[in-house]
Amino acid sequence: MRIAICDDEVAVLSSLSDFINKTYRDINLLTEQYSSGETLIRAIEKQGMSYDLLFLDIEMDDIDGIQVAKKVHALLEDMYIVFITSHDEFAMTGYEVSAFRFLTKPIQPQKLIEAITAVKKELLNKKTIHVESKNKEAVLKVKDILYIEAQDKNVKIVQQKQSYYDRNRIDFYTHLLGPNDFYRVHRSYLINLRYIKFIDNLDILMVNGDSIPVSRLRKKQFDEAFHTYMKRTAR
Repeated sequence: MRIAICDDEVAVLSSLSDFINKTYRDINLLTEQYSSGETLIRAIEKQGMSYDLLFLDIEMDDIDGIQVAKKVHALLEDMYIVFITSHDEFAMTGYEVSAFRFLTKPIQPQKLIEAITAVKKELLNKKTIHVESKNKEAVLKVKDILYIEAQDKNVKIVQQKQSYYDRNRIDFYTHLLGPNDFYRVHRSYLINLRYIKFIDNLDILMVNGDSIPVSRLRKKQFDEAFHTYMKRTAR
């Protein structure tokens, strides 16, 4: 996920960026800071920067957040904007530019996590993959994948009620899906952490009843990754 933070208060920029990077160490994340709306717009317009999520202060000196939002939305219409404000009355104006959420200063960590989690969910709901095996093709929603199993030179992609096969190797999907709450627990298995039902030492029971082995060499790192995931998602 690519996140931009735009605020003319240096302390806010630093604290938000540090908290996000510390909290989301288990996913592929990039955060960049902008101290003015003008520098943000210039980075998008002139340098081709692109973001999934923007934390944007409404009350800035050079150009206010509403005007910044209008300009960046014209350039990146699929980007989610979360407004930061010191005064609740500014929140209503944010709806003019389709604000996703609002955070009030001082920002509560849990509210920040909830906003990022909601955007991650929105992005994941949109993400699809194209699979192809023999003469069959399908477009699958990533959020519906329970796990992927390596089988010779192909992979088996398992959903709740149906499985698909694809010609790409499991390494390809590890790189592609790793940032989306998937974890490689074994050289032959890439699992979706959200569909774990139970863990018994080196065995993982998925919600569909399938049992997935955990490599002894990967067990410690997996436990750490799953603990971080559970803490972040508060399941």
